[in-house]
Amino acid sequence: MKTKIIAVTIFCFAAAANVHGFGLGAQLNFSAGNIFAPGAALVISPADQIHLAFNWYLDFKNVNTIGMTLDAQPLTLPLANFKAGSINFTLGVGIFANVMFLEKPDVTGGLRVPFGLSLFLGKNVFEIYTHIAPSFGASLLPSLGLSNPFFPLALGARFWIR
Repeated sequence: MKTKIIAVTIFCFAAAANVHGFGLGAQLNFSAGNIFAPGAALVISPADQIHLAFNWYLDFKNVNTIGMTLDAQPLTLPLANFKAGSINFTLGVGIFANVMFLEKPDVTGGLRVPFGLSLFLGKNVFEIYTHIAPSFGASLLPSLGLSNPFFPLALGARFWIR
């Protein structure tokens, strides 16, 4: 399990290093449904024209569960600018996948629509954010079927290296 996490982390750093800059941080996930349980995420965000966020997370309740989200946030609306930074509203679209490593692997995946607030500080070098991501998906293993919509919440922070 640790080897898989390290491999994906290295892949994420390699992918992010090939852009104009990137954000690196951590995120806490909270369950507002029955799919995502509380957990922590590694957040890697290439700094480019459209904000992308790749999250790799672990479930605190079930250590055999890992997940991934990839979100594009093409809409960023400034709500307030001040000397130390800014507050923005973000809206995007993304995908998610969760894998439970059990005797019979359990795999779910689907679409999500994240929206939330970002607080940038220190000349936009440090970001604190929160978002909710209404999610709609399907169970892929052990059998095909639709899952109930759920609403994962996140609170995170990242440093931007440009």
